Amino acid sequence: MLVQNTLLHMNTFYSTVKRGFLNGILITYKMVKVIVPCYIAIEFIKHLGLIEVISAFFKPCMSIFGLPGESALGLMAGYFINLYAAIAVITPLQLSSKDMTTIALMLGIAHSLPIETGVTRQTGVNAWLMLAARVVFSLFAGIVINLVWKLFS
Repeated sequence: MLVQNTLLHMNTFYSTVKRGFLNGILITYKMVKVIVPCYIAIEFIKHLGLIEVISAFFKPCMSIFGLPGESALGLMAGYFINLYAAIAVITPLQLSSKDMTTIALMLGIAHSLPIETGVTRQTGVNAWLMLAARVVFSLFAGIVINLVWKLFS
């Protein structure tokens, strides 16, 4: 009886490990499908010299958050695609830890907005109000963390 129980637990253990491994591979594949094209696109944009143009255009808006203009690309990727796209866009920009922290806070509050707004609508919550609240609180958090960073630096 003890041997049967041990074998049953071992089978359960191995099947759980196998399922977890396969799920991990699947999730990694999904992440790579988003991250690699975004990373390549940003490297291409950098190579063409468009980062400087984008940076100059967004610099006034992004300075409110204490961020360089090119960080707008990462925020937009996070807001409209997902966090993995934001990571792929932000990584080649070589931002400071302060900038990364600010963007992470903002995107932690509001990310994947098209998808999550659709999910919110399905729950019966006012999706437009929730969308507006997430974006406003994200922007507000960016301003606050910038002020706090200035206060303690």
